[in-house]
Amino acid sequence: MLAREIFDKLEPRDESIGLEHELLLWDRRPELWHRWNSWRQLRCFYLEKTARDGIPDVLLVKNMGWVFCHFVRWLRRQHPRPLIVLILADAGTLGQKIPLAKRLRYALKPMVALDEAKSIPLFDACISYGIGTRRYFEPRGVPWMWMPSAFNFRYDPPPASSAQTGPIRFGYFGQLAERTSVLPMVRGFLNANVPGTLHVCGYGKLSNVLKELAGSHPNFHFDGLMPKQSDCLTWAQKVDVLINPRLPIQGLENSFPSKIFEFGMTGKAILSTRTCGVDQVLGDGGVYLETEDFPTSLREKLCEVAAMDRAELQRRGKAIRDRILREFNWDAQARRIIDFLDGIVKSPEHSRPRDCAAEMR
Repeated sequence: MLAREIFDKLEPRDESIGLEHELLLWDRRPELWHRWNSWRQLRCFYLEKTARDGIPDVLLVKNMGWVFCHFVRWLRRQHPRPLIVLILADAGTLGQKIPLAKRLRYALKPMVALDEAKSIPLFDACISYGIGTRRYFEPRGVPWMWMPSAFNFRYDPPPASSAQTGPIRFGYFGQLAERTSVLPMVRGFLNANVPGTLHVCGYGKLSNVLKELAGSHPNFHFDGLMPKQSDCLTWAQKVDVLINPRLPIQGLENSFPSKIFEFGMTGKAILSTRTCGVDQVLGDGGVYLETEDFPTSLREKLCEVAAMDRAELQRRGKAIRDRILREFNWDAQARRIIDFLDGIVKSPEHSRPRDCAAEMR
């Protein structure tokens, strides 16, 4: 397994999840040297590994990193070679208009493919976290699969209490950045004048702004950063409904909000946009915001949810949790991936023996 960690410090550290990696590639300054050296190490690693173990049927490449794409271009010229399958978890520039000034600034940078759409033809198939990327692959006859990750934290919420009273409480945990639309969500809640409170925790550039808003609005509470990411699931027990305000902006439509699985594991009802296929994960238990005229939709849905019976919200939360546990656990997702890859390898166009697979992360 290969891992790419990006740090700018003089002494890079492997801050992955504890997996033992055969090769670590560092992307840091000076870029020209480190990218060339990473590409050289990656090519040597591949040649040595395939000489020892044989050529794999499938090579998985996670995201379109510049060094990885450079390696894939080289690999496509080799015969024989494995099928090259892209795991597209994030693609910030795919489908986005790139300003001319930025194009000029990056024009002379080494191994840079600024427009990710130009790298897509390098791959023989795609497993995508974002449901909207289908249009870049299937029209060209390239196998494509939607796989919006799975839940990472096994958490058993306390039993729902029928004795809870008072106004409905809303909540959000996750990244606090402009692109996640957290600030429009908070301001939309404050302007809607619904009964109840909004609670937010997380970390990001908007932390100070949210802290100031909490200081001047008694119905908005900002709890900052939790000690551990998994603590957010326990924190969420103070609310009745969690809000996911993601909009299809700045490339976010090309990935899936992984916090949806954490939201779902809390057993709480979820108010969310449909962006990235969230509605296909939550099913009928979700309550949905429209991205067109988002402020109006947010106000209307906040009022609608605030008027719901708490027992109905608890029913929806349980339905979402049960659906995720049943259909979006890692065993189920891994089986879907294996079946997808087996189907490609066994197709008439590809007759390579199935003996091993290499993963690049």
